[in-house]
Amino acid sequence: MGIIEWLVLISTISTLSFSWAVYLINLHNSKNLPEKIKEDEERLIQLMGRVRVFVDSKIEILEEKMKELNELISQINDLYSKLVLEVSEYQKNIKTNSKTSYEEKKKVEAEANSENFEKTLEGTIEKRETKKTEMTREEQIIELYNQGIEESEIAKRFGMGIGEVRLIIDLFHRTKSK
Repeated sequence: MGIIEWLVLISTISTLSFSWAVYLINLHNSKNLPEKIKEDEERLIQLMGRVRVFVDSKIEILEEKMKELNELISQINDLYSKLVLEVSEYQKNIKTNSKTSYEEKKKVEAEANSENFEKTLEGTIEKRETKKTEMTREEQIIELYNQGIEESEIAKRFGMGIGEVRLIIDLFHRTKSK
C-alpha cells in the first residue's frame, strides 16, 4: 500500500470517528434538551416576575403622581373660581364707583346749571327792566331760549309744562320766519 492509500484510509477513519463524536454529542444534548428548556423557562419566569414587580412599582408611583396632580388641579380650580369671584366683585365696584362718580358729576353740573340759570335769569330780568318795565311771559321764555337755556329748565322756572314751552318757542319761530 502506498502513501496515498494510507492517507485515504486515515482520512476515512478520522471522518467516521468525527461523525460518531458529533452523533454522540447530539444524542447527549437531545437527552438534556428538555432539562435545558425547563431551565430557560424558569429563567424566563423569574425575569417576568422581576419585570412585573418593576412595572407594578412604576404603576404605583404613577398612581401617586396622578393623585397629586388631581389634588393640584382641584386646588387650581378653587383658586381660579375665587379669582373669578374677586374679579367680578372688582368690576362691580368699578361700575358702582363710576356710576357714583357719574351721578356726583351730574349733580355738580345740575347745580352749576341752576346757578347759571338763576344768574342768567336775573341778568335778563335786569336788562329787560331797563329796556322795558314790563315783559310778557312768552318774551321771557324766548329770551331764555335764545341764551341757550334748555326747555326743561325754562319750564321749571315758570312752572309750566315742557310741551307748553316748546309750543311758545315754535310759534315764535314760525311768526319770525313769515
